[in-house]
Amino acid sequence: MMPEERQRLLDLLDQQGKWCQHTEARDVLGNPVSCDDDMATAWDVTGALFRLFGWERAATLYVQLDKHIHGKRRDFAWPPRDSELDAMAALQEFNDRADVTFELVRSRLESMPVWSGDRLGRLVEPPRSG
Repeated sequence: MMPEERQRLLDLLDQQGKWCQHTEARDVLGNPVSCDDDMATAWDVTGALFRLFGWERAATLYVQLDKHIHGKRRDFAWPPRDSELDAMAALQEFNDRADVTFELVRSRLESMPVWSGDRLGRLVEPPRSG
C-alpha cells in the first residue's frame, strides 16, 4: 500500500458513521447499496477500497491488508485458489465480526505498513502513537 492510498482510505473512513458492517456500503438511511453508488455514505473495509481504487487495485490491496490483519497463510489447495477473492472474503469476515469496532478497524488501517520511498524500496511501519 502506498502512503497516499492509506491516507485516502483513512480520510474516507474518518468517523464511525462512515463505516458499516454486513454490507459493502450503506446510504444515508442505512439501506445497503453498492460501494460505488453515489448514494453511499458508509462503507465496509472492502467496499471502501473498491470505491477509492477500483477492482484491480483494490484486489491487490485486499491481499496486502489481509496479510497485515491475519498474518501470512499457507494454502496448499489444488487447484490454486483466487488469493484476491480469498483475501476479500477474509476482510469481510473480519469487518463483520461482532467484536470488531470502528476503533479497531481504524487502528488496523493506521498501522498498515506503507511502501517506503527509499531507494531500497522497503516497507516501513507507520509511527506508533501513544
